[in-house]
Amino acid sequence: MKNNWRWARRALLGFAFVAPFLALYLSRTNLALALAPIFVSHMLLLYATLVANCQWWGPVVRSFETKDAEVWLTIDDGPSPSHTPKILDLLERFNARATFFLVGVNAESYPHLVTEILTRGHEIANHTYTHPSGSFWCAGPRRIAAEIDLCAELLRSAPDRPERFFRAPAGLKNLFVHPELSRRGLALIGWTMRGLDTVRRDPELVAEKILHSVRAGAIILLHEGHRVEKDPEFNPRCLELTLAGLAERGYACVIPQPEQLSARAAGK
Repeated sequence: MKNNWRWARRALLGFAFVAPFLALYLSRTNLALALAPIFVSHMLLLYATLVANCQWWGPVVRSFETKDAEVWLTIDDGPSPSHTPKILDLLERFNARATFFLVGVNAESYPHLVTEILTRGHEIANHTYTHPSGSFWCAGPRRIAAEIDLCAELLRSAPDRPERFFRAPAGLKNLFVHPELSRRGLALIGWTMRGLDTVRRDPELVAEKILHSVRAGAIILLHEGHRVEKDPEFNPRCLELTLAGLAERGYACVIPQPEQLSARAAGK
């Protein structure tokens, strides 16, 4: 349903507010039982915050509408001088388009790569300024706004592109993220499938995990700029194998149009 996330958010916050009073009431009879509402409310808050793609705090786009064999390829954490040029060449080789979720400090260091991404027909999107994956989930509204806005300022310094999308570091978000995104007209983008290329060491296993369950309208998540010193070909190889597998299965990598995402962003 369109507004399920609104009810989930209200219920979650409402229960968190009521839980201490319920615990105080129950403490008159049983101390262990009195702790239960506090424990449950905290677990629910953590689940909504730490589980990527959970929509209890607000809508997360996890797929897009299409009747064709199309997927949306998204690449996080760039730009990277070691990987971005190779990735762009691979995308051109397979006639694929992608959205690059860029980290602001990287865009600041390598503005020519931001321009190159756009020049070659791809899209850029906001992935925070510093990528604080260990603390973004517990950040307050002021810090969240700063992470979004500082990155946005750097992305606006490149040639023409609309600012439409945001992805939280590691997909983690809290109750303050959606209000800040709403004020800026940004949609929170999740994913349908990922190859766990930040964890796995074998590019073939990364591609296999993605291709095993690929379907039309899927959002695919891959990364760049990782293991540059130890295994500089890892990220490009993951992408190459994924693109080859998608081509064999007849899938095209496209950037969805706004109407293809509207229903998903509404929580349907």
